[in-house]
Amino acid sequence: MKLNFWAVSKRTKKRLKLFFVIMSLSGGMLAAAEARYAVLRLYGIEIDPRGILSEQVVWGTVKPSQEKVWILFWLSKEEYCRNIEAYYPVNLRMELSGWGKFRLEVLPLEAAFRMYWGGRFWYVSADGRMWLSSLRESSFTSSEKADALPMLSWSTDRETPADLSDEHGNVFHSSLPLQKIKLWHENLKALGWSERVKFIQAGFREGNNVVRLIFYGPDGGNGANIMLPDDPGEWQTSGLAIKKIYPDLSKISPDVLIDATYKDKILVKNKVQ
Repeated sequence: MKLNFWAVSKRTKKRLKLFFVIMSLSGGMLAAAEARYAVLRLYGIEIDPRGILSEQVVWGTVKPSQEKVWILFWLSKEEYCRNIEAYYPVNLRMELSGWGKFRLEVLPLEAAFRMYWGGRFWYVSADGRMWLSSLRESSFTSSEKADALPMLSWSTDRETPADLSDEHGNVFHSSLPLQKIKLWHENLKALGWSERVKFIQAGFREGNNVVRLIFYGPDGGNGANIMLPDDPGEWQTSGLAIKKIYPDLSKISPDVLIDATYKDKILVKNKVQ
């Protein structure tokens, strides 16, 4: 048994030695080929469509080690896409198109609505990402639907929608109540007010969140003001009652506030009070 053991051990040693010799030779040949022919280099990134992201942005985000060994770039593609998406309002999709070649699909974000907050105008996507409407790349985003909706004005009395100091880049992840805002817009459409409302002001009064609707006036300026509860589920009853009392809101002075935040009653008062 002892002789048999040593015989097997010697054969194993020979095989291991041969394996390491082959691996060393293969590694040396690969290193030599890489040094001479750059077989592992990142050869190209095809941008589709072109014109949204510059070559400088696409290649400037690639690390030197990833440029030398494209496999490292492939393994880090998700992090690469996130880094660019933090600065530009786009979704990115990366796929391998050949040996060391990639295709980068650039999909501009679609704005769900517009928002005025912190003295600046923002676009907000359906998933809650927000970016300045003045951003150069905003010209490539799809904003037709958002531009057709009333502007949301977010009061400083409300919870801050995004912590700008805690993030780097130009595209921020907001904490906005997206479903509630969506229902606000749906209620306006159901009441026939969507095209007549200029601003939806999300504010705070007497310990409660409230929403003020500012309608267009006859001259395109600010017109009638209606105060509603924050809960969109309470809008329909109040809205229908207001429409019955005031069929034509354009005739109401902008100095008058219709307050429908109370249960079982609607108050009409001067705004300065």
